[in-house]
Amino acid sequence: MGCRPTTGTDSSPDEPLIDAASDSNAAPATTAEGPPRPEGAIFRSELLRATQGGSAAYLMAQIGPEAYRPQGRFEGWMITRVWPGDPDLCTPGCDLRPGDVILSVNGSKLETPEELSNLLAHIDQIESIELTGIRDGAFFERAHPILPDPPPND
Repeated sequence: MGCRPTTGTDSSPDEPLIDAASDSNAAPATTAEGPPRPEGAIFRSELLRATQGGSAAYLMAQIGPEAYRPQGRFEGWMITRVWPGDPDLCTPGCDLRPGDVILSVNGSKLETPEELSNLLAHIDQIESIELTGIRDGAFFERAHPILPDPPPND
């Protein structure tokens, strides 16, 4: 799941979000707890926070998906917002923007809330999030590994 990067400043919804994965000069994100994380990686606690422990209803409320139906046929979900109540949720490289169309997650179109609920029912076993989608008319594929939380610094 991608989302707004933590930059320490507020950005308007119309500003493009940073995609650290596309910037070859971008340094890996550092965490307050420890060493840098690999680009695009998501810590398990962030995934749980983004879904309130696996709640499809919570996730849908946070990203406001609308059915994307070019030529009347369902193709995916257009994201209308990105965690408005928790904009610091994700890390650099997470990369999800309003207007993105998500065609599949981990190989599934997730056409119904039940399909999303079924995926999230196994949230503890998910090892990566693989997205296919459309941004600004261009197809994309991204994989975000899910990592254990780093040990706290003493």
